[in-house]
Amino acid sequence: MKAPISFLFLTCLLLASCSSATPNPTAEPITVQYTAFAIPWLAALYDCAGTTVVTADPRSADFLDLQTADLALRLGQPDNLTSPAYQIGSDDLLVIVNPQNTVKQLTADQVRGLFDGQIQNWKDAGGSNAPVQVWSFATAEDLQAIFDQVSLGSSPVTSTSRLASSTDEMNHAIAKDINAIGIINRRLITSKVFDVFTVTSIPVLALTRSNPPEAITNILACLQK
Repeated sequence: MKAPISFLFLTCLLLASCSSATPNPTAEPITVQYTAFAIPWLAALYDCAGTTVVTADPRSADFLDLQTADLALRLGQPDNLTSPAYQIGSDDLLVIVNPQNTVKQLTADQVRGLFDGQIQNWKDAGGSNAPVQVWSFATAEDLQAIFDQVSLGSSPVTSTSRLASSTDEMNHAIAKDINAIGIINRRLITSKVFDVFTVTSIPVLALTRSNPPEAITNILACLQK
């Protein structure tokens, strides 16, 4: 009977040794804030993060806060930017209409007139005799801020503009109304709308705090490849 008891004792020692072994260190989780128009770059970020746990928090551009996030993804660089910014891609800002609209191309001046309300009928832009329905995003959104600056300058969007709460709503609104016009970035355009003007190319930026930890710099380097 002594042999089995000795074997049992040895087994217990081995189990105790295994259970008290120091576990492998795991990467600290990171928090990423992103705007609706930067969603296409989230997949690449997850790939670059590897086994690191990523908490993704959608926000309007005006509410990105690097005091509570390790990284922030957005389109374009705001005038008041104080955090380090790394370009991880680019995208085009497009003006879109319904595919059944007879207007297939617009000029910069026509885009300005349509969105600031000087052109209220499609016939004045080379289209059918029908009222124009403008769609826009909230001014807190990065894509809208860039459009306002590049296309409208000091002019505001017409007061008759309808507000899209998401990129899905923008695409859907234009797709169901032959007289509608709106904006979207190329990476999020659907086949149910038609682009008639490219406003500008926009850098996609990853923002971080000064002197980010190695895990963040590794992710940034991966995103820039």
